[in-house]
Amino acid sequence: MRGWARELLWFVAIVVALVAYSAAAGVAWPIAVVSSYSMEPTLRVGDFVFLTGASCKSASPGDIVVYVARNPLWAGSWIIHRVYQKLTDVGCGLVTWGDNNPAPDQQAGEPLVTNNIIGKVLFTVPYVGVFPLVVRPQGVGGEAMAAWLGRLALFSAAVYLFYLYFREPRRGRRRRKAI
Repeated sequence: MRGWARELLWFVAIVVALVAYSAAAGVAWPIAVVSSYSMEPTLRVGDFVFLTGASCKSASPGDIVVYVARNPLWAGSWIIHRVYQKLTDVGCGLVTWGDNNPAPDQQAGEPLVTNNIIGKVLFTVPYVGVFPLVVRPQGVGGEAMAAWLGRLALFSAAVYLFYLYFREPRRGRRRRKAI
């Protein structure tokens, strides 16, 4: 099998594994990247987090959840913060708070987190997420995901071409024969 075909096969295998993990974990998108300092020192910018399914009812104080912000300042952004308090007096609502923030998100105008949870952090891979920060989604929904996949494909192609350029042996160089 040619080199490019083997590498394409690896890429397809990784995508299939992510889709399978997504279905098994019960989340629409199983990975996220930390993009701010609000969870330091627990999570750092560029940390790659894998998610598992979660809801308001299954989340507990101390869990780190990813939710879609509804505050007009951050609307549509994915926020990765810790559940500080669970309110059950009127249905279910979560008070969230970044470990490095001076106050809960709700004090800054974010409504209680209810049905806008994407997932709960299962485990973290440090600093691997720096690459996705370059091409991360800029919104929520089908169009934003399609745009993100397009940017990812273009950036991946550029990286791959860069890789091929340095992988190929230089033409025109003569090798010395060992005596």
